[in-house]
Amino acid sequence: MTTAADFDELFVARFAAVVRALVVLGADRSTAEDLAQEAFLVALGDWEKVGRLDRPEAWVAKIAVYKWRQLRRTVVRRQELSRRAWPFPNACEPQPAEDVERRSDVVNGLLGLTERQREVLVLHYFLDQTVDEVAQTLGIAPGTVKSTLHDGRAALAKSLEPSYADEFRKGGQS
Repeated sequence: MTTAADFDELFVARFAAVVRALVVLGADRSTAEDLAQEAFLVALGDWEKVGRLDRPEAWVAKIAVYKWRQLRRTVVRRQELSRRAWPFPNACEPQPAEDVERRSDVVNGLLGLTERQREVLVLHYFLDQTVDEVAQTLGIAPGTVKSTLHDGRAALAKSLEPSYADEFRKGGQS
């Protein structure tokens, strides 16, 4: 079962079942279809190996479920981080004028940084990535991340009011 026709046959026979399984797990229909397509694409990319398995449909289902779990974790993590991400509270909640002004100042300050400084600060503080994770994400050395965090915090602090510039100048845990 290693030919393109075999793959096509598997796709036609099992795609709807994989989508249904993902919907039962909690995905909406559109997301389930996307995840099922991704799982089948992974199978197609390694069809020489997958096609030789006793039950390639089980392998595809495993990949689809893995992708669903990964998506769910990502969504939950983003929701959690967005709740904790200072200074960007939920936009739907009423905001004191001071908080709105502070957010605007921070956003404008971030826009005034170099692209690399902005990326490093956002990944580290708003996506809660460690120095090593930021380095891996951007393909740079951890030492470069640390120095960029230092320089970016200093540059951002210069653009902020003294009352909260110290928060950025000092930084957080690296």
